[in-house]
Parts: sequence; C-alpha cells; structure tokens
Amino acid sequence: MDISLLQQSLDDLRCRILPGQPQLSLPSAAAADDADGDADADAQQRYERLEATRLLVGEALAADPALTVRVADDVLPLLTLDDNLTSQLVFPLVAALGRRPVLTFLIAHSTSGSWQARTNSCAAAYWVDVWRSTTRRAEIIAATRQGTLTREQARTLLQQDAHQPYWRTSDHVSDLWPSLWAAAADAFVRCQDNELRQRLQSAFPLDAAHYPPGHGRLLHQARTVAEAMPDLFGRLLADRSGYGTVI
Repeated sequence: MDISLLQQSLDDLRCRILPGQPQLSLPSAAAADDADGDADADAQQRYERLEATRLLVGEALAADPALTVRVADDVLPLLTLDDNLTSQLVFPLVAALGRRPVLTFLIAHSTSGSWQARTNSCAAAYWVDVWRSTTRRAEIIAATRQGTLTREQARTLLQQDAHQPYWRTSDHVSDLWPSLWAAAADAFVRCQDNELRQRLQSAFPLDAAHYPPGHGRLLHQARTVAEAMPDLFGRLLADRSGYGTVI
C-alpha cells in the first residue's frame, strides 16, 4: 500500500466532504530524529492517521448515499490504492451505487496497472461479495414502529428477507465473477511477489467448473505455482477460495 498517496487522496476527499473538520496532524520529521526508535514510532503514527482518516471518510459516505454518488469518481480509485482490509470504503460505495457498478470497476482495474493495484482491486471485491443491504430490514422495522405492520407480519417479512434478501433480486453480479477470478488467477501466476500472491489466492477458485471454457491452461499454471509452495497457498489448494462461490 502506498500510504503517502492514499493519505493525500483521503485528505483531499475529507476536506471536500467534511470541510469543518480539523486536519489530523503528523509527527514532525525533526521529532522523529530525537531518539532511537522514533522512526518506528513515526511510521506507526502515520499508519494510525491513515486508519483514522479512512474511518472518518467512510462514516461520512455511509451516512449520506447521495454524497457518495456525487463523489464516487473520486472514491472508487482509492480502492486501487488501499489494501482494503476493512469495508470502510467499499460498503458505502456498494450501498449507494449498487454491487454491479463497483464490481465492474474493480474488474477493470484488476487487469491493468501495478501488481499492488491489481491485488488491491481483487481484495476490495471481497467486500462486494459479503455486503448485505439493510434497507428492506430497516423499512420493516420502521413500519412496525409506526404501527402499519403487526409484529407477526414483520416477523414473517423479516424471515422472508433473510431467505431471499432484496439485494439478490435487485443487484445480480453472478455473471461478473468469472472475469474477476480470471484476472486474479492471471495476477497470481505472473506476479513474483508471494505476499501479494497470498492475498490473491483468496480471490479465485481453482476448479475449472466455475469458469467458462478456455481457462484450463491458466488454472493449470496457478495450480503449479500453488503446489510448489503449499505452505503459502494451502487455502487455494483446499478449494477455500473464490469470492462469489460457496466456500
């Protein structure tokens, strides 16, 4: 993760959407030279500042879907800079734009750019997969409180929503996953950085049955890499990988 570039981008966005918020401060370079170990402390504070800024931005976006729509063109590129270890940026985008536009963006950026950016795009797709809309549930609860639904009616509707969530019928993305898997598998094979490969292994399945015809050679190459280092890629070899698949 390019912390400096991501931090600057988050700072710029934060100033736009939260203009009244004070700027988070960084430790000075001079202070970092005062004693042994200060460089590590400075790095930790930079990391904490990044985490705090992302959290503030994510909360502001989640609270205002209309705002998220307006600034989406600035937020989406952040997903290629961030490791996406949290849902703070992805969930607000999916809630505001829908799963399909976000996943389409990530697929496009998982096939070009640096290996880090491709890996980050694949990592963000995890949150697209696990995101669940709470809109229908919130509407049912609100109607119950207003007295327009009885508790028994609400209970029945909530049970129905649990078995067939609204997002499944309104925002299908099942046809997009093979493109993401293929991009992740290609990056896994061609990238020589095993730390990135360890992140990529979660994103795609090895079973050719999940793919359209024509991916056999790529999957064979991915399996060859994984079998050469089973201690690193056991998850992939155990068929516990592939966003959008039942693991």
